[in-house]
Amino acid sequence: MSALLDRFSGEQDLPVDDFDDIRRRAQAALMQHGFPDLKTEDWKYTPLKLLEKREFSAEETSPASLPELPFEARVLHFANGRLDLDACDLPAGVRIEPIGRDSLERADHGDRAGAFAWLNLARFEQGLRLVIESDQDQPLVLALTTAEGFAAEVHPRLEVEVAEGVSATLVEFQQGAGAGLVNRVVDIGLARGARLNHVIRRGGGDSVWIERAVVNVHDEADYRVHVLDCGGRLTRQDLRVQLLAAGARGEIDGIGLVDTRQHIDYHTAIEHIVGHTNSRESFRLLGDGSGVGVFNGRIHIHKGADDSHSDLNTANLLLSENARINTKPELEIYAEEVTASHGATIGQLDDDAMFYLRSRGIPANEAGALLKYGFAAAPLEGQENESVREWLLAELHRQM
Repeated sequence: MSALLDRFSGEQDLPVDDFDDIRRRAQAALMQHGFPDLKTEDWKYTPLKLLEKREFSAEETSPASLPELPFEARVLHFANGRLDLDACDLPAGVRIEPIGRDSLERADHGDRAGAFAWLNLARFEQGLRLVIESDQDQPLVLALTTAEGFAAEVHPRLEVEVAEGVSATLVEFQQGAGAGLVNRVVDIGLARGARLNHVIRRGGGDSVWIERAVVNVHDEADYRVHVLDCGGRLTRQDLRVQLLAAGARGEIDGIGLVDTRQHIDYHTAIEHIVGHTNSRESFRLLGDGSGVGVFNGRIHIHKGADDSHSDLNTANLLLSENARINTKPELEIYAEEVTASHGATIGQLDDDAMFYLRSRGIPANEAGALLKYGFAAAPLEGQENESVREWLLAELHRQM
C-alpha cells in the first residue's frame, strides 16, 4: 500500500449521513484501485509525493475575505471549501439545494486515474446542486477561498445545471492560501439550446488544488470556458467536455503561469460522441524560474460521429533555463467525414521582436514584459463579457 493510500484508508474518517453506503463503496473502490503513480500515463508529471509529506489538520481557520471584483455580480462564497447557505443572496431564476442521491449513485470515475474523485465521493461534507433556470444579466461568481493557516483536507462537490435555452456567465474565483488540500468534483449539464460562459481564475498559496470536472453538452447547446491560472504549489485540473447531441459546441481557452516552486497540470478531453458537433481549444503555458507546467489536450471523435469539426492548439513559452513544460496534444478519430487539426509549439521570447522594441527606445525589461503579456493575453481576449474580460486582463497584468 502506498503512503498516500495508507493516509486515506480509514473508514472511521468518513462522514456519517444518509449516503453511508455510497461512501463506503467509493472508499472500497479507492482501496482497490489505489492512487496513480509515475507509471500512470496521465499522472506521470504530477508530484503526488508532496501530499504524502503533509500533515492535515481539522482545526477551523477564519475565512479569507471575499475578493473585490470590478464588475457587478452575485457572489457565493465557499470559505475553506464550504458555503453558508443561509447567507446566499441568489438572483431570480437561480436556486441552490443539497445534492441528490440519484446523481451520487450514477457517479463512476473509472480506475486509479479517477482516484481523487473516488476520494471526494467518500469524504465530501457538502454536496450542492446549482440550478440556473432563466437568463442571467449579471455574472454569477463562485468564490472559493482558503485562508492563511488553512491546513485541512476538504472535498467540495458541486453540480451545475443550465436549463433549456438559458444563457449565463459563471465565474469561479479560486484563491488558495495556507497549505491544505482542496479536492473538488464538478459536474455541469447544459440542456438543449443552453449557453454557458464559464470563467476560471485560479492561483496562489501552498495549498494543493485538485479538480475533476465533467461538462455534458446537449443539442444546440454551447459551452465556452476561459482559464487564467496564476500558479500555485500544485494545481491539477481534469476537464472533460462531452458533446452529446447534434449542434453541441465546446470551446476551451486557457493560460497558465508558473514560477519557482509552482506546478500546474491541465488534462483536457473533448469527446465528440455524435456527429454534427464542433469544438476548439487553445491553451498556453508560460514557464519561469524552476516552475513546471503540464498540458495534455485530447480530442476524441467517436465512431459514427461524422461531420464533427475540431481544432486544438497549444503554444508555450520558456523564460528560464530551469523551467519545464510538458505538452502533448492528441487526436483520436474513429469517423471518416471529419475535419480535425492540432499543433504544439515551445519556444522563447522572439529575438527579432525584442530587437524591434529595443530599437524604438523601450528598455529591455519593459520590452520583455510587453512580449510576455501579449503572448499570455491572447487566450483571454475572446471572452465575450467585456467587464469580465477587462478584469481577467488586469489580473494577468498584475501577476506579470
